[in-house]
Amino acid sequence: MTTNRRPEDADQLRELVREGYTRVAEQRGESDADRADAAARRIGYSEDELEAAPEGANLGVGCGNPTAIDRLQPGETVVDLGSGAGMDAFLAARQVGPDGRVMSTDIDLRFHRAMAVNVIVREHDIEHGPPLPASHFDVVHARAVLQHLATREEVMGRLVTLLKPGGWLVIEDGNFMEFAAQALPEPYGTIHRLVAGASREKWREPNVGLLVVGWMRDLALVDIDIDGDVMAMRPDRPSGEWWFLALERVIPRLVEAEVITETDAEIAMAQMREPSFVMLGPTSIATMGRRPAT
Repeated sequence: MTTNRRPEDADQLRELVREGYTRVAEQRGESDADRADAAARRIGYSEDELEAAPEGANLGVGCGNPTAIDRLQPGETVVDLGSGAGMDAFLAARQVGPDGRVMSTDIDLRFHRAMAVNVIVREHDIEHGPPLPASHFDVVHARAVLQHLATREEVMGRLVTLLKPGGWLVIEDGNFMEFAAQALPEPYGTIHRLVAGASREKWREPNVGLLVVGWMRDLALVDIDIDGDVMAMRPDRPSGEWWFLALERVIPRLVEAEVITETDAEIAMAQMREPSFVMLGPTSIATMGRRPAT
C-alpha cells in the first residue's frame, strides 16, 4: 500500500523540501513559466520585475514580494533566506543598487540562477548551519521558511541577532486555518479537510503566519506591521493548480488505503475541475518588525 511519507526528524524534512522544489524546477515547461508569471503578478510582482528576472528564477511558488513592501533602500545590506531560484535576491539587488549587498541563501542551490555582482550566493541551513554574521544586515527576509523548521522560535531569535540596530525583520508565511475549515461541496469538502489537516505535524506548522507577530513582540521588536493577502482558487489557474494537482496525486492513495471510496474520489475530482468551481486560498501574511536603534 502506498502512503504519504512524513518526516520523522529535521534531516528528513529538509530532504522532502529539497525534493519538492526539485520537482517544481525540473518539470517546468513553457506553459509552467507562463503560469508562474501569472501567479507572481497576482502576489505583487510588476511586469518590469518579471521581465528583468533571469530565466527560471520565478518558480511560481512564492507567497509575497519583499521588495514590494518598500523597505529596501540603496546601499543597504540584505539577506534572503530560503531563496529558491533567486528571484527575490535578484530584485533586492536591483533595489539596493551597486553600493548595496544581498546574501541569497538556501539549503539547495542547484536551481539558483546567476546573480549580479552585488549578490553573494551561499548554501546555508539557518537551523543547523554555522551562524551568519551578527548585527550585519539592514533587512533579514524569510518567506515560507519557518513553517518547515522544528526549532522555528529559536530561529526567530537568531534572525534578530543578524540585524543592525534599526534593521528590519520581514517574515512571510501562511495561515491555513480558514483554508481547511471553509464550507465546500461534498464529498470534495471532506477530502479537502482530510488532506489539509494532515499537513499539520510536530515538524510543520502551516499556521505559523499567525504566530510571528507574537514572537516579534516577545523579541522586543518595534514598529511591527502586518500585511495579508488571500486569493480565490480556481481550476486551471495558478492560484489553484498547486493544490488541485496535489489532490489528484493524493486521492488515489486514499482510495487504496480505504480512507475514501472510489465513487467519492471520482465525484470530488470532477467537482474541483468544474470551470465554475471556486474556493478560498490560504492567507499569506507578511509581518515586519524593527530592531530598536539603541
